[in-house]
Amino acid sequence: MSKRVKLDTKPEEKFAEGLLEADSVAAIEKAFKESQPYLHCKIDALINPELLKKVRKEILANLHFTLKETDIYKVNQTGDLANLDGLPQHELDQLSSLFELRNAIYSTEFRNFISKVTGCGHLSGTKMDMSINSYQEGCHLLNHDDVIGTRRVSYILYLTDPDQRWDPKDGGALELYPVIKKNIPASEPTVVIPPQWNQFVMFTVQPGHSFHSVEEVVGSGNRLSISGWFHIPQEGEIGYSETANKEHEAKSSLEQLQEEVDSSDRFEKYEDDSLKEEDIAGLDEDTIVKLSEWMNPHYLDIKILSQMSERFLDESAVQCKQILNEKYEAKLAKETVNMDTEDKVNTGNDGIPPHGTGARNGWSVQGPPHRSRFMVLEKSSDESVLGYLNQQFKSDAFRLWLYTITQLLPVGYRGEARRFRPGHDYTLATTNTRGQGVLDVTFCHVNKPANWETGDVGGYECYMAPHDEEEDPATYKAADEDGALLTLPAGANELSLVLRDEGVMRFIKYVSAKSPGSRWDIAFEYDLPEEEEEEEEEEEADGEN
Repeated sequence: MSKRVKLDTKPEEKFAEGLLEADSVAAIEKAFKESQPYLHCKIDALINPELLKKVRKEILANLHFTLKETDIYKVNQTGDLANLDGLPQHELDQLSSLFELRNAIYSTEFRNFISKVTGCGHLSGTKMDMSINSYQEGCHLLNHDDVIGTRRVSYILYLTDPDQRWDPKDGGALELYPVIKKNIPASEPTVVIPPQWNQFVMFTVQPGHSFHSVEEVVGSGNRLSISGWFHIPQEGEIGYSETANKEHEAKSSLEQLQEEVDSSDRFEKYEDDSLKEEDIAGLDEDTIVKLSEWMNPHYLDIKILSQMSERFLDESAVQCKQILNEKYEAKLAKETVNMDTEDKVNTGNDGIPPHGTGARNGWSVQGPPHRSRFMVLEKSSDESVLGYLNQQFKSDAFRLWLYTITQLLPVGYRGEARRFRPGHDYTLATTNTRGQGVLDVTFCHVNKPANWETGDVGGYECYMAPHDEEEDPATYKAADEDGALLTLPAGANELSLVLRDEGVMRFIKYVSAKSPGSRWDIAFEYDLPEEEEEEEEEEEADGEN
């Protein structure tokens, strides 16, 4: 329900001295219009400092924060401050300064200031949309464009410790991304704004352009802030237009991701497309010899394979511990430890590494970051274990091994060797839109597996139930709620096989800067034979009888 602003006779007194005067407004407007990578501005002092100190004190003493975590964020948050009006008087008295601040921000005077600076036209005074966020160690917000409903201007007001300047090394910076083209942000930001006391940052919500993120907090400070949105006028307000409201309700970048339809054309086909299931009679000697070059012989034992097959047919998933033989496990550990050590991301105490870390020897950053960000091995030397294993996942021998376990014969594949660097990399939840099941096969390796078991440093893979269209499109269910079907912590030398049904989502949780190294994996998806039309016709016939 919309809340009406309580009138304040002198709202300008709530703001920093001179902020709303003509010269100040003109300077801010000029900076806004000249800004890159998209329209934004930073105001170093927004609020009367004495009022803001009272607000901060009230927040820390009287408000309850709830830790919220999904694929895209981890943050401590209060409820919507629009609901302050409905509090009992004794509770509202404990938040009187916060109430003053909220009303000042949505006052006619300040909304006119925002409209003048941004050139965005009239803004709603009845639709308030703001909350208080506390980013402490490990908290983060990944790349998105803020496009939901009638949002017009995004803002954030920092309430960090007024007596101690925030150290940029502690993370928590707001990162702004340019776009390669509309809807496709670049992999790395070009503007980085560390938080500071009483600093105010705002930008216009621009579909397909206003991509941003919040860097992980790695220090001990509290990145406390009030953030929210100004909306376009609502029905009954000056400037309201029914047409404009409908046009403005663009789909969020996350919603757009769910609409992309997959097909068999997006998979590489096997050279031998004549192979039929009825022609396969187990693993022949030649196949076993090829696989034994790199695979633990335990997983070439027919009894073990039979047990694995039973489990997969029952649960649609199976995990293989210690999948590599001793030779390749040792080579892989050496290769990955050396790269993490060279890049200074091997202790969990190195802070956030610079963007571009690890770009060498065939490795490059791959995005776009509103979907995922990780490093991919585009080309490799003969000595690279990950490059070698990547090729094995495409082989006919591995195809037959997969069939032996799953009783599903892949007809195509796609995949790559990936590196998820601490402080940077992740994949956001995406849906299987193939129209049928897809076989996910992922080899994962981390060098200190005990540190990853709880999931506190991220890097785990999560499968989730189909997205509920009635949920807020900006978020997904957290991994510990009802939406989680399967969660796989990052482990050392492990292989997982998962049959992912149509509509099921999955993601790799952001790898924290506190992790003791990178998550390394080889992630493949295998296309399966088209479901027979005859089966569908039989089901229809059974339904009619």
